[in-house]
Amino acid sequence: MFEDDEKIIDFKPKYPHTLPQDWKDIDNPTVYEISATLETLKKMYANQVKDLNEGRVETEIGEENLRNIATNYQSIKSILFEPR
Repeated sequence: MFEDDEKIIDFKPKYPHTLPQDWKDIDNPTVYEISATLETLKKMYANQVKDLNEGRVETEIGEENLRNIATNYQSIKSILFEPR
């Protein structure tokens, strides 16, 4: 069926920078808004790690920021699995 993998295009949506305060209805975000927010948080986490590794942020502050981003990520991700 998929013998010629060269013709398969990887789909990686490019979401805009989105945080919960950007959602149209904060109490009932769309799947798109949740996905965009999760992608934003992943980018923020990666940028924070980079800043820590390059010494642009104090270790204690950087690690606290990483914990906050990770906590927010888990909280937002759990919305996808809430019964509606």
